[in-house]
Amino acid sequence: MRPLPVLLTSILLTSVPATDLQAAEQVTEAGVRNVWVQVVPPRRGVLRAITEGARCPAAHFDGQRIPMQERARPSSDYDVLVCELVVPPAVERIEVAGRSLRNVTSKPQRVAVVGDTGCRMKAGHSLDDGFQNCGDPDDWEFAKVARQVAAWKPDLIIQVGDYIYREHECPEGCGNCAGSPFNGPGMRMATWNAEFFDPGKPMLEAAPIVFVRGDHEKCERAGSGYFRFLDGSPLQPCTDFSDPYALDFEGLQLVVMDTVQAEGTSLSPELVVDRYARDFEQAAKLATGNTWLVSHRPIWALRPAPAAGAATTTDACDNQTIPDELIVQDLSVTVQHALARSTLEGRLPDEVDLVLTGHIHLGEVLSFTGRRPPQMVVGISGTKLLPSVSTDLVGKEIAGERITHALLLSAHGFFGFDPQPHDVWRADVRDVAGASLATCKVGDKVASCQEPKTAP
Repeated sequence: MRPLPVLLTSILLTSVPATDLQAAEQVTEAGVRNVWVQVVPPRRGVLRAITEGARCPAAHFDGQRIPMQERARPSSDYDVLVCELVVPPAVERIEVAGRSLRNVTSKPQRVAVVGDTGCRMKAGHSLDDGFQNCGDPDDWEFAKVARQVAAWKPDLIIQVGDYIYREHECPEGCGNCAGSPFNGPGMRMATWNAEFFDPGKPMLEAAPIVFVRGDHEKCERAGSGYFRFLDGSPLQPCTDFSDPYALDFEGLQLVVMDTVQAEGTSLSPELVVDRYARDFEQAAKLATGNTWLVSHRPIWALRPAPAAGAATTTDACDNQTIPDELIVQDLSVTVQHALARSTLEGRLPDEVDLVLTGHIHLGEVLSFTGRRPPQMVVGISGTKLLPSVSTDLVGKEIAGERITHALLLSAHGFFGFDPQPHDVWRADVRDVAGASLATCKVGDKVASCQEPKTAP
């Protein structure tokens, strides 16, 4: 005998005219704000939806109607219902609330990478601190990037972390961000909508996506929203550390590692270093070849900063002027120490072909001696950018190896990868208009890029 609630529901449904059921479903679908498919291990698609309605919408898999399940109920900070449903691998057509989505493909031919998408609202002393004009799409350009990613028609999207940058209230006298929500209690849903879900809608619906946690999604920052909306595991409270995991595609493996607790220019506490040493060892065991190690914080990278004694001034929005003389700082101290302390002794396994991260607000491509895999940084998809530097970086040493090729770009956009013969990938750095800023070849532990020639 079925439980009484199920039986009553069955009786009620059979007594309701089909037209009334359709009307009820239309009301449910009308509250749906966002839908997407995200990739979870080993290579499954999970359908997610955010709705302002009282119940989850139904999904249609190849025309078959299946109700979505509740993931998270509304709370004081998040006045929406989060729903999810595992997508069977054989499903070809996914529809939710009148929107069509794509299932995970076994062999992606186009991979778009974005990172550091939010609008900067934070007082500080770095050249990329300050308060962007969040209402000006020509200053905060994530909406343009999201549209260009969708227009590029990728098979897979990777967001390498940092979704929420609105952390401080807009200063008095700064017209850039007056009235903007920021990540405080009671404003968190409004902030997530303004920062990510509203401008990112075209990108979210364009292709299955891999979400990487950034340091802005620590528990004391925007971590509660990340675990509610974007984490690939069953819903859990925010936690400081997450285990590495692998996503196995044909001809490409992604090993994702959470490094958000690592400090960049100083050494984190021993607890953090020891944990990441073990995580590097676990990531190495997961790597099977043709592997990209994906994280938020880079292992080996550079960050422009004012030279010693360089004078800077700030405006009413705490934005600093760019000094005439810049230096480059090495990053990241903690993850480098963790890799050196691990049984890997400072070297990634040969199976890793590329390190792909965000965090630094530039586009970076660095290649090294010693068959160290190239480091790519995609921190250019919306937030306030660091200035580019004209210094010749070839020959500079980072953690025991020298740079053999370096590209640093300061322009909003994304990286687009497509495979070439012999385990080589081409990577185009594209701006908010879709134009190519540089074309890179990545293979056999080497990355080299060419920028378009400009007319004299």
